[in-house]
Amino acid sequence: MRFFLLSLILAVGFVGGCDFGGGIQDQVRDQLEDARQRWQEQNLQDYQLVYAQQRGETIVDTARVFVRSGAVDSISTSPDDIPDDELLVGTVESFFALIESRIGEEESQLGANFDTDQGFPTSYDATFEDERRDQDIITITLLESDENNQQ
Repeated sequence: MRFFLLSLILAVGFVGGCDFGGGIQDQVRDQLEDARQRWQEQNLQDYQLVYAQQRGETIVDTARVFVRSGAVDSISTSPDDIPDDELLVGTVESFFALIESRIGEEESQLGANFDTDQGFPTSYDATFEDERRDQDIITITLLESDENNQQ
C-alpha cells in the first residue's frame, strides 16, 4: 500500500510539471491576459508602484517607482546604491511584459499572482536552469496619485 501511495504521489508530481499540448501555458497566458484587462480597465496613468525584489544575491528592500502619464517619472530604491539595470520592472505594464516573456520558456519555471480587483501583479518568481540569476518580486503597494501630487 505504501508503495502504491508513493508511486501515485510521484506520478502526480511528474504530471503536474508537464505541459501536454501547451495546456498549462495557455492557462497561465489566460490568467495574465485577464489580469492585464482588469488593470487596463482601471486606466491609471499616474501611480506609485512599491515593490521588493531579489535577483540572484542582489536584494532591493524597496523600489518606489513614480509613474506619470503611463511612463516612469522617477525611481528611488533602498538601498540607494542599486544600479537601474538591476531593477526588473518599472511600470505595471513592464511587470506584465516580464511575466509574459517567461511563459513557455523551457529554461525557466515561473510563478505569478495578480490582484483580484485591479489586476496588477502582486508577486512573481522565476527560477532558471541556465546562467541567469533567479528572480523574485513582491508588490508592497500600488498607490494612485494625481499628476500634481506625486510624493
